[in-house]
Amino acid sequence: MAKISLNLADEAAAIAKLVGVNLDEIKDKSDVRLVLAAEVANQYARIDEILAEIIVRYFFDVEPDVLHFEKAWKTDKFKIFVHHILDEMVLLKKLSIVRAIGPVPNEVSRIIDRMNAVRNGLAHRFPENRKENRATGKVVDAGADIRSLDELRQFKDDADTAYRYLYDRLYGPARRAD
Repeated sequence: MAKISLNLADEAAAIAKLVGVNLDEIKDKSDVRLVLAAEVANQYARIDEILAEIIVRYFFDVEPDVLHFEKAWKTDKFKIFVHHILDEMVLLKKLSIVRAIGPVPNEVSRIIDRMNAVRNGLAHRFPENRKENRATGKVVDAGADIRSLDELRQFKDDADTAYRYLYDRLYGPARRAD
């Protein structure tokens, strides 16, 4: 994809459109940052959830077509596992367990590791002042500021690559609309 130079207002509008936000509701630059942080958190949660599902299916041998583990939720063993182990586990630990269950391509592992770093970088007040970001004043992913349209697009594409791999691993090849 060719990089197109946009002015700040056009870039903010493009970011809002990319993440499905009504531009009329955005009032200032801090709103754009909140939208960006929400999108990063959304992508992070999506990966976290599918890693958790892989772990649950491994330990509880639940069939992939069972919706929301309805029968499993009726057992104390499942409830304790989910509430006291899985819910307390951070993303990278879930990735580590999934890798122990079976190999995960290095590219997917790197994407998830970067997603975790970006999410951590944005999840705190004044992220540009965190020690990791202070030298540049940017929250970076693969050397580029995540708060730019091109980098957000790349972040979403990478997150989708990781998600599709994990989805296919869990359910078999996904039926794609594209």
